[in-house]
Amino acid sequence: MHELAVVTGGGTGIGRAVVQRLAAEGLAVLAVGRRSGPLEALVQARPDRIEMQVADVATPEGREQVAEAVAGRRVRYLLHNAGVLEPVRPLEMVELAEWRYAQAVNVEGPLFLTQRLLPCLSGGRVLHVSSGAAHYPLAGWGAYCTTKAALYMLYQVLDLELRLHDVAVGSVRPGVVDTPMQALIRKQDSERFPDVERFRELERTGMLVSPDTVAEFIWQLLTHTTADEFAAQEWDIQEHAARLKR
Repeated sequence: MHELAVVTGGGTGIGRAVVQRLAAEGLAVLAVGRRSGPLEALVQARPDRIEMQVADVATPEGREQVAEAVAGRRVRYLLHNAGVLEPVRPLEMVELAEWRYAQAVNVEGPLFLTQRLLPCLSGGRVLHVSSGAAHYPLAGWGAYCTTKAALYMLYQVLDLELRLHDVAVGSVRPGVVDTPMQALIRKQDSERFPDVERFRELERTGMLVSPDTVAEFIWQLLTHTTADEFAAQEWDIQEHAARLKR
């Protein structure tokens, strides 16, 4: 196989669902994550289509491992899905090391992995998984909100610059999805995250979006838009799902 899709955070949640969706469409997919177990399960289910690479994209070594696994093949789609929520606490309590790690995963990973894979991306698409937290402040989520806001600007600047390389860069806001991160959110202390009860209520009332629904939306976004449409706005599953089903 001479081309593939690369999905970071590919072992669980949205990433896992996207890996499965892309493989079902006949693409070769490289699933990247920090834990081997979930990745191995994906490969065992579709060894003909899914490859794995254990790597931490927050580090130069991890990004180099991904590049070595790509092995010079054309990357049709690069999905930056890996992300961390923590530290969850007021900014006055956040420590420098944990702040820097959040930046490394949520911002530096997407930027420098795109940079490292750029020779393989001509004609391809890069998609950032964003969040409403990029646009709306939440007490206790200062690190997460800040990194997602940076990721939102990063997508816009990269798209302007990478068109010279025939690469389109987009951003998607998947909503509140039934993922391990949501389970982590519901476990937070209300003193550190005052809005925690709202997220617990979403789970109790069945309002969480399925990862498979998000994966279908992402597939449609990757394949049913022009490059200009793909990059022109941040795609919100709640606002734009009907638009893609035309």
